[in-house]
Amino acid sequence: MIGVVGGSLEPERWQTLENCVCLHAVPSSNGLAREIIDVYFEEGLDLRTTVLVAEAQPGAYGRQGRRWEAPAGRGLYFTVLRPAVEGEPLSLVPIAAARWTRAVLAEKTGAPIALKWPNDLYVGRRKLGGVIAESRTQGGDTAIAVGVGINVLGKGEALGLPEATTLEEETGRPTPLAALLQAILDRFDRELSAPRWSEEAREWERVAAHRPGDRLTIHRNGEEISGAYLGLDASGFLRLDTGRGETTVATGEVAAW
Repeated sequence: MIGVVGGSLEPERWQTLENCVCLHAVPSSNGLAREIIDVYFEEGLDLRTTVLVAEAQPGAYGRQGRRWEAPAGRGLYFTVLRPAVEGEPLSLVPIAAARWTRAVLAEKTGAPIALKWPNDLYVGRRKLGGVIAESRTQGGDTAIAVGVGINVLGKGEALGLPEATTLEEETGRPTPLAALLQAILDRFDRELSAPRWSEEAREWERVAAHRPGDRLTIHRNGEEISGAYLGLDASGFLRLDTGRGETTVATGEVAAW
């Protein structure tokens, strides 16, 4: 067993997650994962699937480098670091991770959580958490770091972001951090043991905050794209009807929805 805030983890039940490192605080678990990847590539070592958990991440960040508040004892903050499998569709990894996380949270708490494209967790119009996936390739090897941050305890307003919420605020009761972390990592381990990548885009659509026909505005590399939501393509990219035809958006930020 491994001690974490509020309890412990039982890693012996995992098949795919090989190592688990629990830290009191680290600026960013994804930042640490990038440093580990660099060392393994430079030394020519075999990277093992590893979970990096931190009770607090004062330098946490989200997509496009946006700051993410990760105070001690208030949420779950971790990164799953692993080598990519040959042929694995990297574009589906973040939406799949968001879907797995959302499924566990909904099951354990009953909160009405939906997914905002591509990988944010929302309750109504308030953000509960998010996923950030980063990868690096050297030669024929690719390593992936998938970071997850979830606001669990306390009030969303205490996080300093007007649109933030927490599981406790949405459900009216606190949720034990250790038990919730165990359940999420168990789900990651199970999904990574037998991935179903071809099903992920359709499964994501079932729990999306967007419905066909919803008007979305995307900010992408300094440009703005607006259109009616049509769903995702097989790669997890956003499909929009702009009125001039269908456009596929691979990256970007949903600015209005």
